[in-house]
Amino acid sequence: MKHNKILLLTSTALFTALVTVATAVIQIPVGNGYTHFGDSVIYLSACILPAPYAVFASSAGAVFADLFTGFAIYAPATAVIKALNTLPFILMRIYLKKRNKDDKILNLQICFMLIPTTLITIFGYLLAEYFMFGQKFAVVSAFTGGWLQPTGSLIIFIILAAAFDRINLKRKILKDLK
Repeated sequence: MKHNKILLLTSTALFTALVTVATAVIQIPVGNGYTHFGDSVIYLSACILPAPYAVFASSAGAVFADLFTGFAIYAPATAVIKALNTLPFILMRIYLKKRNKDDKILNLQICFMLIPTTLITIFGYLLAEYFMFGQKFAVVSAFTGGWLQPTGSLIIFIILAAAFDRINLKRKILKDLK
């Protein structure tokens, strides 16, 4: 039992760090900010970790990245948006678990969850920038680069999820957590 808790906390810390690094280190300048691949790790954490741990790793990792890269003004919005990004995956996992089909990271149902999570990111930051900087800035930001980040992340997520499924990573992690 103690081993499971340590493994769960370690996995959560690892995903938190991976979200931070994938967001803060791999940056492509766009418009007023940057695009990154941290969301792909958020999607992975939501597909592998238990719900509260995925929410924490996703939210905290993204907030750390905002703080480390000079975008601290976005940290409160990021905390909420990245927590919400996990919800479509978590809800789908609950549905799949009831049908004993939650053994893979990537499947058709999970792929469909990329749509609402992408919309959460785009409209979440649109709303946040509207309140922080005004309507004109928010709309321009959303159209100049707001859609690139989640789109790039969903491609990276699909590649990573397919690779991890080939080595049965989720099954191995879940087996160790039981």
